[in-house]
Amino acid sequence: MVVACEMKTMHITIDTRQPRRFLAIDLGGTKTAVCIGDESGRLLHTDRMPTEADTSPERWLERLSVLITSVRRAAGVELSDLSAVGLAVPGPMNVATGMVLEPPNMPAWRRVPVKSWVEQLTGLPVHINNDANAAVLAEYRYGAFRGTPDLIYLTMSTGIGGGIISGGRLVQGANDLGGEVGHMVLDPDGPACPCGQRGCLEMYCGGRNVIRQVQIELAEGATSTALEESNGNPDGITLSALARAAKRGDPLAARYWDRFIERLAQGIGILCMSFNPSAIVLGTAAIHTGDLMLAPLRERLPRYAWKAATRDLHISPSAIGPHIGELGALALAVER
Repeated sequence: MVVACEMKTMHITIDTRQPRRFLAIDLGGTKTAVCIGDESGRLLHTDRMPTEADTSPERWLERLSVLITSVRRAAGVELSDLSAVGLAVPGPMNVATGMVLEPPNMPAWRRVPVKSWVEQLTGLPVHINNDANAAVLAEYRYGAFRGTPDLIYLTMSTGIGGGIISGGRLVQGANDLGGEVGHMVLDPDGPACPCGQRGCLEMYCGGRNVIRQVQIELAEGATSTALEESNGNPDGITLSALARAAKRGDPLAARYWDRFIERLAQGIGILCMSFNPSAIVLGTAAIHTGDLMLAPLRERLPRYAWKAATRDLHISPSAIGPHIGELGALALAVER
């Protein structure tokens, strides 16, 4: 006897769509980085060039065009393959007009319509924001605290900038000044800041300002083992060298590092009481100094914020690495 069996088939659909890809541009006072990346945060190719901030922005645009072509070819994509451009720029800037206004470290850049320039150059929609806001979006999408709805990122390099996510939304501010924490006034009788105020957080914790004050004292005859940590070169002193010298008990270094930690705790305390974040991620200086910064910072923070605001707070150096600028610009494009 032959039994007839009905063969059943199952249809399998394989999704072969490529992740969306974007062009990301990180404009800084020293360098401009360009990359091609996808929405998962994978960088297909990245390269950079000097910004040459004291030359004309038009000249920068010409060199940017060459760099974009080079990066695009290396990644094997055409402009038509890309969904949008993310453009991270220094503040102050204006999102609505797409202008870089008057960044203090870029003297030739005054009210530059950089968004429209890049749109004309690429034929793609451009999403622009300041570099600190871009960085917190990178942490939010790709960092160790990804998806944390109350998250703050502090750029801790030449100056101090901030990006704030509160309730899962970027704090932009009425005039795109949300997160300008470097210019919170901690002491109205403190040192004059180039912004026109006195006693700004950046005057106490911005790398350039701290090191300049140390160098002035050394030039006036003071001594410090921070010089040994910098191979005897005053121009080579960094916050990391200052922290190491302070740990060795050097009086001058200890005085500046103590003030650095105290004022940073004060500034972060204000942020804790204002936004009650779950995590605060710190940039370059914290990455290079580690517990030399973090341990005393955590110890002093209760002086400036309620225990309830800091009890479950995570304060950590960024784990993203050296490409946070590119990832920030990429996140701008993806988030939009």
